[in-house]
Amino acid sequence: MRWDSTPVMALMLVVGLVSAVATPQGGDGATLASEASEQTSTTLFNDEDLLFLHHMSVHHEQAVVMSSLVPARTRRKTFVRFARYVGRAQAAEIEFMQSLLDLAAERGLEVRDHGPHGDPPMAGMLSTAQMDALAAASGAAFERLWLEGMIHHHQGALDMARAQQRQQLEHGRRPHGIGVLVEDILVEQRAEITKMRAWLSEWGLLSIPDTTEPTPR
Repeated sequence: MRWDSTPVMALMLVVGLVSAVATPQGGDGATLASEASEQTSTTLFNDEDLLFLHHMSVHHEQAVVMSSLVPARTRRKTFVRFARYVGRAQAAEIEFMQSLLDLAAERGLEVRDHGPHGDPPMAGMLSTAQMDALAAASGAAFERLWLEGMIHHHQGALDMARAQQRQQLEHGRRPHGIGVLVEDILVEQRAEITKMRAWLSEWGLLSIPDTTEPTPR
């Protein structure tokens, strides 16, 4: 698994490309804007795409908060490096998803506030009580809670990514930027779950069942 800046830098490059798409250069600006609006307002993203971007952004925000708790609560340098990597990667994906939402708005698509509500806000996230317990813990207790919590969190992201991938396949479409993002989430977070599960065993912490793959129906 890669614990470097490659995924983060790749996403930042794509963010730049999205910005370029949003502001075409050359020719009659008014004509280009009109043509772009006509061509993309109905094909760029559908309602499911926008919902995915909103919900995944909220989901990622909690992972960034969780990652920020690690350095002060463990002495394991490998764990700290991993948490910082996760935090950077998730923050970069949040920025990328926001750029897609901004692009949708610029192209005339209605971007509603689909923010989830409840406690936890959605499946695959930690509740307020769980986050409070995590912040109050330290040492081995914190490591166990964090690893179990982030595995659960990542599983939620995998479920959301699979659902988005299914709706793309069903409609025979690959929405701008989202297709690549979904594939990256599926690859990276599966690998991270594998690493975290290994640490639960190697460090003598409580293990949990492996549910990283979809349950057969």
